Amino acid sequence: MPNLHALIAIDHDDHVESLRQITSQWAEDHATKITLLGVTPQLSPHMLNPKMASVAKDAEKSMLADLRDRVDYVKAGLVGDIDVQFAAGRISDEIIKVALLHNADIIIKSADRNIGEKSPVFGAVEKKLIRRSPIPVWIIRSEKRHDHKRIAVAIDNVSTAPHKAEAELLAASLLNYASDLAVRFGVKDIQLIHAWSAVGVHFLEHPRASLSPADIQSYVDEWQDVTAQWLDGFIQETEKRLKGKNLRFIPKLVMGDARFIIPKTVAEEDLDLLIMGSANRSGLPGLFIGNTAEDMIDKLSCSTFVVKPEGFTSVFAKSA
Repeated sequence: MPNLHALIAIDHDDHVESLRQITSQWAEDHATKITLLGVTPQLSPHMLNPKMASVAKDAEKSMLADLRDRVDYVKAGLVGDIDVQFAAGRISDEIIKVALLHNADIIIKSADRNIGEKSPVFGAVEKKLIRRSPIPVWIIRSEKRHDHKRIAVAIDNVSTAPHKAEAELLAASLLNYASDLAVRFGVKDIQLIHAWSAVGVHFLEHPRASLSPADIQSYVDEWQDVTAQWLDGFIQETEKRLKGKNLRFIPKLVMGDARFIIPKTVAEEDLDLLIMGSANRSGLPGLFIGNTAEDMIDKLSCSTFVVKPEGFTSVFAKSA
């Protein structure tokens, strides 16, 4: 994978220390170019009262001064091709517009909230970025390690996807990003987490089915065996395709709803980074779609790298 142009998005709620660390690592090891984008909300256009519009403009000036300080802090000590941009408006919209305008390959932003707070960890800005951006989005957690030694990919069973070819392309893209990041962070092992279920088992458990617990368990075991065979074959194909990178892909089958079981697995494994696909407007059933991805993301205790399928178009593509 070639070096990437990374856009580092900075707003008033971000953890700038986390962004400074990851930007420094990215500048040294990953990118040929970095764009630091400071984004602030635009308040005055929403004020009908002239007096309040004037107050809002003063607030904007103060916020911009604070934002410049935050951008300068992230930039301090960086060398190489560093571009600095500022934008005002809806935060997520401006980030995507600038990323598309400058042909960025990846958007990096920090999460606004820490794990354990009552409100969702990912705020509206992060969710909109994940939902709308055609460019991969990497959300950094301030309280996690930044050496990213524990990396995993949430993978679906592409063999059963209705749009198999498109699903295979997205899966390959996820593994490409995962392998590139693993090599750059000096990681040898990548977990492949697959959430599975025995389709129809709840109907078999109903008294009308008149099946014994042993019969039901045999049915579940059969599903697990078939799923494990698919994942083993998928890993063999992946290792063959990525031969030369000296990586080991470790299967991790977890039974249950992905929205709940994957975050639980992430916490149990103490992962630093989860790479996943999101296809809310792509027409690819079987992948993490729309609210399912967002529900899962809100429960994750690690940094998250979200990739869209090939052909995903942004609502901002034309305007950018």
